[in-house]
Amino acid sequence: MSSETLVNSLLRDLSRLYNDTNDYDVIIQVGEEFDIEYFKAHSNILKIRSSYFDSALSSNWAKKEGNVFTFKKPNIKPNIFRIILKYIYTGTINIKSVIVENNLIELLIAADEINLDELVDYIQNHIITLDQEWFKRNEIKLYNTLSRYQGVFNILYEHFEDLISNNPDKFLNNFNLFSELEDDALLSLIQSDNFKMDEIEIWDNLLKWAITKNPNVSNDTTLWNSKEIDFIKLTIQQFIPHIRFFQISSEDYYYKIRPLSALLPKELNEELILHYLVPGSSLNTKVLPSRKVNVESVIIDMDHIYQIVHWIDKNQGEVSLKLVPYEFKLLLRGSRDGFGIDTFGKRCYNKRATLIIIKLKDDDKIIGGYNPLSWRGASKYLSTNDSFIFSFQSTLNLSSTVLSRVKNGKNAIYDSAYDKHGFGDGDLRIFDKVCDLKEYEKRIIKNDSFEIEDYEVFQIVKKNT
Repeated sequence: MSSETLVNSLLRDLSRLYNDTNDYDVIIQVGEEFDIEYFKAHSNILKIRSSYFDSALSSNWAKKEGNVFTFKKPNIKPNIFRIILKYIYTGTINIKSVIVENNLIELLIAADEINLDELVDYIQNHIITLDQEWFKRNEIKLYNTLSRYQGVFNILYEHFEDLISNNPDKFLNNFNLFSELEDDALLSLIQSDNFKMDEIEIWDNLLKWAITKNPNVSNDTTLWNSKEIDFIKLTIQQFIPHIRFFQISSEDYYYKIRPLSALLPKELNEELILHYLVPGSSLNTKVLPSRKVNVESVIIDMDHIYQIVHWIDKNQGEVSLKLVPYEFKLLLRGSRDGFGIDTFGKRCYNKRATLIIIKLKDDDKIIGGYNPLSWRGASKYLSTNDSFIFSFQSTLNLSSTVLSRVKNGKNAIYDSAYDKHGFGDGDLRIFDKVCDLKEYEKRIIKNDSFEIEDYEVFQIVKKNT
């Protein structure tokens, strides 16, 4: 007889206990009002299988009349508890049955409350595999639940957050669904750095959501009286600190935020006026960074991106506003596409402004340069005063960061027809792997030459604002 047969025999005998409760010593009243059912069980089985029942049957939670424990579970429906109880006795659950599939969210909550951790993980992983039709029917209910139980259903929460964050239009364009979001669920979206939606669209949708929560408020914001403004202000006040107002364009601020400034705290209003009237001003308000920009790099992270944008815009001092008004479109990665000059020409010529990032071999240093003009292979110097070269560590450290702007704009970029592409007269030559000091302000590394571990070229495109 195999060990598998012995296990099956054990499960069969436990199933008999589940079906035959003649020697029960526990009665559980499950449900409330008109949906109440009484379940008989065995305390030893419940306590061994669940730490929840181990506590409940060893404390004042349960009353004992003679040899029988009795207690109530009003917050679980009988049909859900029946599935849970069978799992406790048999270790089995027909996850694909209609009854189970239609109650997966309630079953997940109940399994967590009764401390059935393995079942919780099993249900989460099963939900992830379900088809789109199930998600369409349950996505709002599920996301509301996950947001109320943050930190509990992590497998499912991370999966669902990725789905929404990466496809916000698909989710929010169905306003009937969006309006059903509970406060916690909407707040978790707005708080997320990964929620890929323009800030002004988040503001617009927040106002629509707030109006649905206050049906007596007019849909036309221009008609709001002071009482209606107070209702909306109270409804959205917990969300305001998480909206990145300083990432909104001046045009959207003027036409969409400014007319509704009464909804914002006075201090924030004053800081926004200062920001848009006097760009670069020092602010007391904590400025939240842009939501995660999709920069497809294996060499640099967002801190590097903020610093490079700061330099492109010719801002002085340290980065204060983490703004990214550009798209970084990956054109080439050496380890993926090849390191040859032919590949560079095919992928990077005639792309206008580009950023070159080079990870040095056997060194925790990154070097690169910004060319505001197009590479074309014209075999001549290109003139500009806006180019720069730089170096920094893989983890950005301002004390070791070097920015070197062009001194002699006439020789800013050497647009070689062969393999001499680079910045200045050898200040940074990409394929020659040379770093000298001639046309730029500073030397970016100590040595005259370097070895490349990997490199990337990005097209830099100004976003529409």
